[in-house]
Amino acid sequence: MEYQFITMTTEGRVLTISLNRPPTNPLNGEFGLELFQAFSEAELREDINVVVITSALEKAFIAGADIKEMASQDAASAENFSKLLQGANNILNRMKKVVIAAINGHALGGGCELALACDYRLMTSGKALIGLPEAGLGIIPGAGGTQRLPRLVGLSKALDILLRGKTMSPQEALQIGLVDRLIEPENFKEDVMKFATELASGAGKALGCIKAAVYEGLDLPLESALAVERKYSAENGKSHDAREGLNAFIEKRKPNFLSK
Repeated sequence: MEYQFITMTTEGRVLTISLNRPPTNPLNGEFGLELFQAFSEAELREDINVVVITSALEKAFIAGADIKEMASQDAASAENFSKLLQGANNILNRMKKVVIAAINGHALGGGCELALACDYRLMTSGKALIGLPEAGLGIIPGAGGTQRLPRLVGLSKALDILLRGKTMSPQEALQIGLVDRLIEPENFKEDVMKFATELASGAGKALGCIKAAVYEGLDLPLESALAVERKYSAENGKSHDAREGLNAFIEKRKPNFLSK
């Protein structure tokens, strides 16, 4: 499929989704639909284990929504826009692939919310900001921020960010666990791909089942969550990679994972 604002490239078992809607990748309905379609396409790809989402622009990952479009929305269209972005981000949680947000610039509002839906958040060190400034505009985050942020950084920190419309430096975001790792700008692309490639070389079936078990069981009572774990353990146990990994250990050799 051809996209106006998105480029998808594959290197080994890593798919990179590069966002390019100048000047700052503002989210509008058209861009949101492309994100939904690109993430849906990535979910169905059987030849990849890892998805990297990054920006083709120099200073912005996604610096928020298209404010002019938002200002013209009535209540119904605003709800539909929220539903579209939530749906796109939900795919990132749901897909049985590791998803990395490679945050190479400002990640504000919807950009922060997209990053929250990823499994890893790697951010360039420096002057870029990340956060949810919606309260300062008299609106609320609508792409999952009010729900995913407390689950990631804890209730009190999340409420402080949300209620004050707070944005923060990469260093502060690292300290509270909003991002996982900071990378120097000059090494960013190379280090992200190195990390993604290392993950992608693993047992893709097991990685997908681990992720599915975590997200599916996260909000369940423990006994129900353990049943989810058993389900995915059984599913993964039938895979080539499970047999290969165990046999390689017994035979004292490096496993040849095929991600199936």
